[in-house]
Amino acid sequence: MKLGCICGSFNRAFAAGAMDQLRFVAHCADVLHVAGVEFQDIHFPETRPAYLDRLRRAAADRGLGVIGIGIHNDFGRRDECLRQSEVVKVKQWVEVAERLGAPMVRVFAGWPEGTASERWADMIVALREAATFAQAAGVRLALENEAGFTPSVAEHIRILEEVGSPALGLLLDTGNYPAGWPSVVQAAPRAVHIHAKFWKVGPGGEEPTMDYPGLLAQLRQSRYLGWITFEYEAAEPEVSGLPRAFAYLRRRLLESDPIACQ
Repeated sequence: MKLGCICGSFNRAFAAGAMDQLRFVAHCADVLHVAGVEFQDIHFPETRPAYLDRLRRAAADRGLGVIGIGIHNDFGRRDECLRQSEVVKVKQWVEVAERLGAPMVRVFAGWPEGTASERWADMIVALREAATFAQAAGVRLALENEAGFTPSVAEHIRILEEVGSPALGLLLDTGNYPAGWPSVVQAAPRAVHIHAKFWKVGPGGEEPTMDYPGLLAQLRQSRYLGWITFEYEAAEPEVSGLPRAFAYLRRRLLESDPIACQ
């Protein structure tokens, strides 16, 4: 297992102008000492080749892997033209990932306009088209769970099976299943990527709603070799809560896998 950090952990710092992607890369290398960085579409000031090459070099020069790009697409749109524009968005970000040397693009199924059953078939078609494009580019799409089409692991896995593409895998966000922790445990064996979410942070850095020691033990038992991306979204300010939560996750990961953070 390899430890990384997603730039969304610093959303408030980005919004305040205290952080940008290059400073995020430096912080991950010099302060957090992680092995990789995960970017998000909302933090890119531009996507022209010169900037992408600069960002890729910044990560490489500090010995960081580019884990992937998290994008905010929505295949739950009712209008066909708007839904197709979301497919085009995913394809464009796949091309950005190619330029960055990122092997993965995080996608969502979306938030259905109407009921999930009404929008289900069109969502599957959209994901299948996007996955076909990604496969041709040598990039994997990682489908993250959210409250729209994937309230539990059952819907999450159903989508993967109906799309039927080797280029679409399961991204497990530990804090995003409305059905709660039982779905996390069931999804873990299928995961190709994991977001270790902190909605809250206790005095010792623990997330009180999540059994990270148990999850990490399960992942090790199943021989999971992928990334664990730290994601901080707690109400406590980033400057105080984030270091405590990150130190807790690193400590638990080292206990489970002593070479994971080296």
